[in-house]
Formats: sequence, C-alpha cells, structure tokens
Amino acid sequence: MTISIELTEHKAVRSLRAALRTWLDDIGLAGLSDRAELAVAELATNALLYGGEWAQVSFLQVPHGIRLEVRDRTRTAPIVGWASERSMTGRGLSLVHAITDRFGVESTEGGKVVWAELEAFGSGVPSATQLDWGGPDASGLDDRPTYSVSLGDVPTDLLLDAKSHVDNLVREFTLAAAGARAGQTAAIPSHLAALIETVVERFAVARTLIKRQALRAAHAGASHTTLELRLPADAAIAGEDYLRALDEADEYCRAQRFLTLETPPQHRVFRQWYVGEIIAQLRAAVAGAPQPVGETFERRLLRELDRVAEARRASDRAARLFAVTGALVSAASPEEVADAVLEAGVAALGASGGGLLLVGEHDGMVVPGTLGYGQELVARLRAESTDAELPAALALRTGEPVWVESREQRDAQFPDLLGLERETVAVCAVPLVVRGQRLGALRFSFNEPRLFGEDERRFVMALAAQGAQALDRAQLQHERVEVSHRLQRSLLPPVLPDIPGIEVAAMYHPLGRGIEVGGDFYDMWPVGPGRWALAIGDAAGTGPEAAAISAQVRHTLRALAMSDRDPASVLRNLNNALLTGAVGRAFDDTVFCTAIFGLLEVGDHVALDLVTGGHPPPVVRSKDGTVVELALQGSLLGVLPEIAVVSHHLILEPGSSVVLFTDGLLESRNDDGDFFDLDRVQEVVRDAPDDAMGLVNALELAVLKHTSQTLEDDVAVLVVRVRP
Repeated sequence: MTISIELTEHKAVRSLRAALRTWLDDIGLAGLSDRAELAVAELATNALLYGGEWAQVSFLQVPHGIRLEVRDRTRTAPIVGWASERSMTGRGLSLVHAITDRFGVESTEGGKVVWAELEAFGSGVPSATQLDWGGPDASGLDDRPTYSVSLGDVPTDLLLDAKSHVDNLVREFTLAAAGARAGQTAAIPSHLAALIETVVERFAVARTLIKRQALRAAHAGASHTTLELRLPADAAIAGEDYLRALDEADEYCRAQRFLTLETPPQHRVFRQWYVGEIIAQLRAAVAGAPQPVGETFERRLLRELDRVAEARRASDRAARLFAVTGALVSAASPEEVADAVLEAGVAALGASGGGLLLVGEHDGMVVPGTLGYGQELVARLRAESTDAELPAALALRTGEPVWVESREQRDAQFPDLLGLERETVAVCAVPLVVRGQRLGALRFSFNEPRLFGEDERRFVMALAAQGAQALDRAQLQHERVEVSHRLQRSLLPPVLPDIPGIEVAAMYHPLGRGIEVGGDFYDMWPVGPGRWALAIGDAAGTGPEAAAISAQVRHTLRALAMSDRDPASVLRNLNNALLTGAVGRAFDDTVFCTAIFGLLEVGDHVALDLVTGGHPPPVVRSKDGTVVELALQGSLLGVLPEIAVVSHHLILEPGSSVVLFTDGLLESRNDDGDFFDLDRVQEVVRDAPDDAMGLVNALELAVLKHTSQTLEDDVAVLVVRVRP
C-alpha cells in the first residue's frame, strides 16, 4: 500500500503527519507512529527549506516495516551536521538518522529522493550508515565543466565553526524568505531579499563541498582538513558577491536586526582567505595561466596578526594622543606640558627617555621637563646652546625633524652625541612650531637601533604639534595672569594706612585659579586729622571691565570723601554718578554696584560710622570673642534715583574687630553645592587669631579649603581692629 502527497507550503506538514498516522493505523503499524511522524516532518521541512519549495512525500509499505520518501527538485545531497552548541542547523537530519533503521539519498532525473526506513520490530538503535557524501550529484554541479582548486590544510575545528556560523545565517535567511512567501511574516525589502539570495544560493556549491570535507575529517578524527575542490568558473564571481553579501549581513547583525551574531574575527579572516584563493585559482585555470602560488592559511593568519598588531599600535598611539589632548587642555605651564607629552611619547615609542627643550636667553636652552634621563644628562641638556651640533638644536635651527636610526648615523652626523648620551643609539628630535615661531624641540632617545616608520614619525610630529600649541596657550595664560595681577595691584591701595592704636589688614583673591580679576575692591585712606575713610564694594560682572568700573567707583569715593563728611551723603552722590554715567557708562549702559562706606575717627575713643548700598553686612568680634552681625540697611547703587541709606554709629572697644567682606565670600560653594555662608564666616572669625592679619588669613584659608582652591567669584576682605 502506497500513498503520495505533494507539499508546497510549510503549514501542510501538520496535515502530512495526520495522514501518516491514519495510514499506519490502516496497515496495522500504529506502533511506528511516533518515530515515523517525527522523521517525515523533519524530512519534509528540510526539503521545503532547501529543496526548491516543493516536495512530494510517499509512504510505502516494505517487508518488515515502512519506507518514507521525500522528493525535491535539487540535486544537492543533504548533510547531517556536526553536533555543536554554536550550530542551529543539521539537528533535524541528525534526529532522523537517530530514530530510523536506515537512511539515505538517491539521485533522480529531476532532483533527488531522501528516504528513511523503519522496521516494525526494529531495535531502535540509530542506523550505522550515513548519507552518501559523494556521487556525481552530491554537489549539485550537473554537467558543468569544473576546475581543480587546492587550498591545503585547514584546522578542522575552525572549518566546522566557521561553516556553522554561516549555516546559522543561511537558516535564518531561508526561514525569513519562506515565511514571507507563505504570508506568515512581513514582506522582505527588495535589497534584503537580494542579500539573502546571494548568501543562500550564489556560493552554495563551494560552501557545500567544504562542509562535506570538514565533516569527513571530523568523523575520521583528523585535526586538519585538506581542502581539494572542483568548482565551475562562475564560482569566482559568486565568491566576490558572497564576500560582499556577508560583509553587509554583518552590518545587520551588528545593528541587531538578525538573531545571528556578527561573524567572529577568525571566521572573517578564514572566509576572506579561502574565497580569495578560490577566485585567484579559478580565474588562472579558466585563462589557461599557471596556477598562482597560493598563500597557506597559517601564513595568512601570521600576516593578519602583523596587521592587527600594527593596528593595535596605531590605536594605542591615537589613544595616547587623545589622552594628551585632554591633559594639555589644563596644562598651565611648560612643566605641565612637558609631563603630559613626554609620558605619552616615551610609553608609545618604547623610548629610553625623552626631553622637552625650549629657547632660553642668550642662545641658551631651557629644559622644563624630562623623563627617563639621569641628572647628569639633564644638566648637560640645560647647558646645550641653540647652535650646538646636536639633534634638538639642529631641529630648532632648521625647523625640520631629525631622525637618527643607527650608531653609524649617530657618529657620522652627531659625534658630540656620544659624549652626551653614551648609551643612546637612536634619537629623534622634532621642532615645536606654532604660528610660524619655533619655541623649542621635543626629543626621544633609544638604546637600540630604531627604524622610524611613517606611522611613528607622524605620531611624534603630532605629539610635537600638540605640545607646541599647549606651550603657546600656557605662555598666553602666563601673560594673562601677569596682566591680571598688574591690573589687580592697580585697583587696590598699594599700602594700607598706619593708624595709631589700630590694626588694618586686607585680602583680595581673584576668581578661578587666580588668573581673572573681578569687580571686588577695598580701600582705606586719611581724610583729615584723626579721621580715615574706608570702603569695600563689588561692581557687577567680572573681568577687566568690571575691574575698571571698580577702580572708578573707588576713586570717586575718594574724591567725594575729601569734601563730604557725611557717609550717607557720599553714597547718595556715588549713586547719582552711576545713574548719570559719570562712572562706568563707557563700559556698560547699566552699571550698578554694592558698597559699604565708613568714616573712622580715632581719639579718646574709636568711633566708626558706616553706611551700605546693598552690600553684605559686616560682622563685629568683641574682645571676649563674641561675634555678631552688624545690621545695615541700604539700597543697591546705580539702579534707583532715590536710595534708602541709614548711617550706623559704632563705638569700638579695645580688642574688638570689624570684619568687612564681599558677597564672593558668602556665595563660594563646595563640590556639594553648599555655600560658605554667614554662619561659617562667623565661626571662622570667632576661632581666628586675635590680630587683624590672622583674621584675614583664617578667612582666606577657610574659603579656599571649602572650594577646593577654586573660587567662582572674587573675594575681598577688610579688617579693622582696635589694639587692646
């Protein structure tokens, strides 16, 4: 009794199993149902996936059991895969082999038949036979002319792993295409469909032959597989398309558009090697040319290792240049520049030492930093002149790099170098040039001969260029600091007055790391016998303009105080000057500031009259250490035409101190965002030494500690203390 069923879609496999179950019941062999249904489902599915989307399934009763036959329209024999955790293919046919008594393949005129037999009273032991790996139809070549390709020995494990990875991708592609055709999944975009067709079909002959040989070697326990193939001429073009398609497929894998992972590096090297060899040998054979001398896989691996090592060196140098760039951003001195550049250069080049030399005075050289050089050599480098016949001096004079690669070159070109560095064999020195100016030279020493390759030369030149730019920035920064310091000194009184019975101390600290001035100021000056004026204030903004406004405010207060003995009147007149543009209008249309102005009178007792224009109130420390805030009221200056100003009269007892400060002190924040507020000011003042300078120093140290040495605003402090 025989039944034949045609299949054209995957969903028909379920009905196929039902038909088989009914047939087995009819012939009285229902006991074979479980094994038979599983076997026929796997064979049919395999035929639909890889056999041309059509299959004819036949159930035949034979002596002692049944025979299952699945026909398809391809002549490529199926392959039972190698068991592997990394492979998602081949398990179906392995299962068929395990649960049937006999299993094989036969060629037909239009394709092939894959068959399996189950005995009614079989042992259940897997068949001892395998599929026929050989035969004229095994590769699906038909009658096309073929050419011999010899690839030599390749590790069998690598072959199996590489082919399993590609098989996984082919399986995913095949399932996606079949699902789209059956309407069970979304349609595949045309460019992806072309990619799938190329990977699955275009190079299938070569892939199948290699897989068969690898499996034979694996079953034989061979560690290496000798790859000998016969391929048609069009396999060369197919190979090129196959490589491009797999590279594109890897992009999808990296983007996680497929379940299959990206090709491992060793597999990519293998496929580039073997496909490249196939292409070269096939084209030579088709053209009748002598076979090219092939490259063994081991030699290709060694070449690839060299390439990877060089890429790693290049990557390391690029990473070091990137790190140097970050380090140089904050380098504020030649010494910091030298440290960053030399550390990166010596490590990347494997140099025995390095040094950075700059042009000094009287044709001398300055050495801001070295690495790996002894003290004697450093001293000699510092004594080097710009006209010396040495590598760094020559690079500086000519503006051209110097590359000394051997002892012979060293002794011929720089005989004095032997006396300077006895152990050094090779040296490189490159000029430090920025904006057309040669600042100095960067040098590295080597205790062995050194051939400076193009990549190394570019690295050293890039390092020197970065160093030169950083040195230029550091020089500009230094000049800016000097200008800021000079401006700062011009804004503050050169000396504070010497007042009998009174101690006066003050402090000004710029914002940042001391390179930017702001609008804070303090001042104290005599205005008559036994009388002195004092002031502390803050003009809006930072930088030279704010500093210049502060200078105008300070000098305006001095001028007003010479003829006006009323502190409140002085502040009102300053407010008018700010509003009318007599002060600060050259810099900004709206200029405002805060200030405290006071008159100190020293006689039988010490009296202080204070007024404020929106400035933070001072604190007073009594002789017994009690600290209180001195409540002052007054409006911001330069905003309103009429300001509220209230004068506060204070009698200072012996041993007491008045501490005035700007808002930069109160608003200085630490890394957690906490302000150095009035409570902290009072705490520091209470615990500070009794003398005026001790008070000033205590406040400065405390606020710098609070802000990790970096202020976000400038700070001024003025302390007046009555001696006991």
